[in-house]
Amino acid sequence: MKIGVICEGHTDRAVIRNILKGLKGIDSSQIVPLRPDYSVDETDLSQMTVDNFSNWSLVKAECENQVKIDRFLSVEGHDFVIVHIDADCSDEYGVPKPIKNADYSGKMRIAIITKINEWLDGNFQNQILYAVAVEEIEAWILTIYDNRDSTKSADPKTKLKRKLSRKGIKYEHTHAGFFEVSKKFSKKRNFQREKFRDNNKSLDDFCREIEDKL
Repeated sequence: MKIGVICEGHTDRAVIRNILKGLKGIDSSQIVPLRPDYSVDETDLSQMTVDNFSNWSLVKAECENQVKIDRFLSVEGHDFVIVHIDADCSDEYGVPKPIKNADYSGKMRIAIITKINEWLDGNFQNQILYAVAVEEIEAWILTIYDNRDSTKSADPKTKLKRKLSRKGIKYEHTHAGFFEVSKKFSKKRNFQREKFRDNNKSLDDFCREIEDKL
């Protein structure tokens, strides 16, 4: 089985890669980056093709275009495509944020999935895994370093940097850097004994979807 990944950046794919390894034993040889498709994060953007980098608007464009998704899924053994997007900029892609209450994360995920399916024109729904990070994928990583609900953090990027700095851990915004700081996700026993999923509902929802579909 191979899984394609469309995400906002290489750093996001690194986190997803560790989650897939921890939950289902899926290794890097089974993960195919569709967007961005460049394996090294720190490259001069002026020398990169449009396929080498990404953001939410390019994730949207990839879903609307569907060429890479269709080509990937048409190959035998290429079973699923993960579409990742952060919720922090949802207003920019037409998903207004609901009132922040106990159901906020769940409502945010459902609304964004509905929007992604609009971009996909209703296609491929049984073969898509939705990695919707509320509000940012750094909030998922925070569950490793802080035993509190990370969806309530107003600025997970800053908080993660602060937590890592206090532990003397270097924090680099690269694929390798995010792979290292999220590496605990790659061990099944950590998911069984740690409270990662309890402390971020959008992470738990993504994990549940992986468990149900893969």
